[in-house]
Amino acid sequence: MTPERRRKPRRPLTRAERWVLDGLGGALLATGAVGIVTPGLPTTVFWIGAVLCFLKTRPHAVRPMLRVPVVGPAIVWFLRWRPFGGGRRKRPG
Repeated sequence: MTPERRRKPRRPLTRAERWVLDGLGGALLATGAVGIVTPGLPTTVFWIGAVLCFLKTRPHAVRPMLRVPVVGPAIVWFLRWRPFGGGRRKRPG
């Protein structure tokens, strides 16, 4: 039997870190929104970055982005990708 690994609790974000993440997430969201109507400019890549920023500061703002029919499933797939903690993990033992 192996003892359970316990993660250290994360430290809360400072006000400056929240502002930076909110600003970056907003800029990525706006760039992705422009990509919806501009041919050749990707939307999904920018919105994935925005979701990653907003998950730290405003998790309630992520749900409407995941409901967009074309972009939402791609973002969900990316977040469930194993390197980011998604998927099923094998239990030891």
